[in-house]
Amino acid sequence: MKKKIAIIITIILMASGLLTAYFFTKYNKTSNLNDVYFTVADDSAIDEIAMQLEKKSVIKSSGYFIYYSKIRGVKNSIKRGNYILKPKMKFKDLLAKLQSEKNDFYIITVPEGYTLYQIASKLEKSNLIKKSNLISVKLGDIDAKSLIPQRNGILYDFEGYLFPDTYYIPTGASEKDIVKLMFDKFKTTFSEKYFSRTKELGLNVNEVITIASLIEKEAENYQERSRISGVIYNRLKKGMLLQIDASVIYANTRGEKNLDKVYYNTLKINSKYNTYLYKGLPPGPIASPGEASIKAALYPADNDYLYYVASNNGHIFSLWGSYKECKEIYQIKLGDD
Repeated sequence: MKKKIAIIITIILMASGLLTAYFFTKYNKTSNLNDVYFTVADDSAIDEIAMQLEKKSVIKSSGYFIYYSKIRGVKNSIKRGNYILKPKMKFKDLLAKLQSEKNDFYIITVPEGYTLYQIASKLEKSNLIKKSNLISVKLGDIDAKSLIPQRNGILYDFEGYLFPDTYYIPTGASEKDIVKLMFDKFKTTFSEKYFSRTKELGLNVNEVITIASLIEKEAENYQERSRISGVIYNRLKKGMLLQIDASVIYANTRGEKNLDKVYYNTLKINSKYNTYLYKGLPPGPIASPGEASIKAALYPADNDYLYYVASNNGHIFSLWGSYKECKEIYQIKLGDD
């Protein structure tokens, strides 16, 4: 009888061992097929992290991961940080990473209307790159010449083409890597439909993005974007000076800061970006426009307006035909010398 009991116990132990081995083989690796960017906002308990990992399909069973973690003595030592989780990671390596407190990436949000200088400054403040190095990246450095035409008189090659969005930037990424990441987002956003519409308008991509950047910097709200676009197209068709303050500010500051007021002396700067002196569009964008402004540039409102001036609630649009007639309105925007 004792012998039979011993045999049964042996069988149970063997079965248990085989079952344990099966689970360790099947569940002891992450199940994601691609890199997963995973953020732990604060030091957290293992069960909370396990649920998040399961939701992101990094692991198949949160319960098993909790069990495995406890076996290895991990309870509440998951540290805050941004982690890149590779496919098929062993759980021991996954736990080691989540306890390391080493950021694998940084989360950077580029607002709509930021200039290249502002983007570079934000990245430098996050200790990711040197501002001067990012500003000096050229089109040929990341093979962007096929999309952006050759332009004369621009200040920076990638002004307007680093798309405003939230980015996960890997630690150690170079200036070229970051420019490529943001430029690739621009290429994805500027769809074939947008290319077709650009050709319909008889424009190139640079001209559309330049108009979009003017709209982005001028518009006070979403609703008036297409109307401002209509004004720009109307003035271009008539061969009028655009007289857009945002372009003059860019000419004076090179995109490094904003100006609260545009003074008469500000309007005298000899720059192709000064649309009070030079007809037509500036040589390139003056900031990074969002998709709403790009759409407005591609689909301007059908109106006859030639002027708009700032008011308390956006802009007032007008048909008035000369600066002299609009002097009283323009004094709302222009300061005294």
